Amino acid sequence: MSRTGIFAVTTPDSATSKNRTREGRGPRVPRQRRWWLLSLSFGLILASVLGVFWIALSAWEREPMLQLSRDVPWGRRIADTDVTTVDLPPEAREFAVPDALRGRVVGQLAAANLRAGQLVALSDVTTQLVPGRGQRVIGVRVLPGRYPARGLVPNDPVEVVGLSSSGVAETVPGEAVFQARVVQSSPPDAEGAVVVDLLIDSAAAEQAHAAAAGGALVTLLGPAR
Repeated sequence: MSRTGIFAVTTPDSATSKNRTREGRGPRVPRQRRWWLLSLSFGLILASVLGVFWIALSAWEREPMLQLSRDVPWGRRIADTDVTTVDLPPEAREFAVPDALRGRVVGQLAAANLRAGQLVALSDVTTQLVPGRGQRVIGVRVLPGRYPARGLVPNDPVEVVGLSSSGVAETVPGEAVFQARVVQSSPPDAEGAVVVDLLIDSAAAEQAHAAAAGGALVTLLGPAR
């Protein structure tokens, strides 16, 4: 303390004031760095960056898949020139054959009428030859007006009615009727008639021979597949 002049004015000593201030604040605790929080934040940022990178990479990832470059009718063997490739995401393997499995498609038979531009699936090919065991292929000449105007395409299921030389159905109902499947059809000749190759069961060979000799009426049973 110090006194000045007539009136006593007390002023605290500077050292004493500093000591009291320090005593009021209490002991100073060292500050700890939260390294685990910093590490966690960095890990989250890194995971987010990697996730975005993986999504972008997956979106741009492509794989060549087999696509038909031309029409292939049912029962015909698929040549290497019949297929090309198109780049698609790997998920397309669910409904298309990758180019790495080309050998499982080329050289096989078309199981249905395959169209140019469609992707090739394993279900589109087969190893079953035409005709198979217990089957025959017979050609029948059909005059205009005795087959659908749309024409006949491979794999069409048809019903064939054998006709007599006079152009009417055979005398015994049902005996001259048989079902078949179209293998191929020729272009119309000068008279507008077409020759249709029919796949039949061997049991229907007699009716088919009669239809080939005397003529036939061909009815479409369902759409081409």
